[in-house]
Amino acid sequence: MNLDELMAVWRTQDAAPLHGVDKTLLHLALRQDEAKRQKERRIERWVTYIASAGLVAAMALFLAMMIYFHRHRPDKVVTGWDYALPIVGAAAALLAGGAMYVGHRAQVRREQRFGESLRDQLNRGIAQLDVRATITRVTLVVMLLAGICPIAFLLLIHRINEKSISDDGYMLVWLILMSVFGVATGVWSIRQQARDVVLPHKRRLEALLKDLDGP
Repeated sequence: MNLDELMAVWRTQDAAPLHGVDKTLLHLALRQDEAKRQKERRIERWVTYIASAGLVAAMALFLAMMIYFHRHRPDKVVTGWDYALPIVGAAAALLAGGAMYVGHRAQVRREQRFGESLRDQLNRGIAQLDVRATITRVTLVVMLLAGICPIAFLLLIHRINEKSISDDGYMLVWLILMSVFGVATGVWSIRQQARDVVLPHKRRLEALLKDLDGP
């Protein structure tokens, strides 16, 4: 029996809430619920880490190519922008991975305050959902990985093909607009999930905690 099924049982009770709910089953349901959130967080972290590492490697390759062109291919004009772009892209990717790691470590420290009692399980679940409902860190990661990094990546490909950035203003505008659209879509999706999934689930746990702390 999962947490939603137990909540359905709880709502059908004519006696005091939680009176007819098996607290052993509730413990188990809360553990399953937490394990599911931990798995989602783990997948989110590793996707971010792998994307960050891949982009850093790509930017390092681009930088090495620019250095090679400058030293061995005098026919290719290399400007300061050609060095700055891969550095900015790599910095953005590293910052995204770092933000994810710092957020994870802070969450782990917060969760260490809680024990294994039913009340602690509920409070830990609420704290975890609070983090998921607060989208500031995730928004930063999305902006870096879906905004700055793709622009740097595509501009560098443009330069490798011996095209000057200033030669095609429409291309630059198109890249920026597509990046803004990608970031906006990502942030909107995160907000929708927080509103439609995370916050209702948090309210369910708060209702259980309120009843547990009640008379």
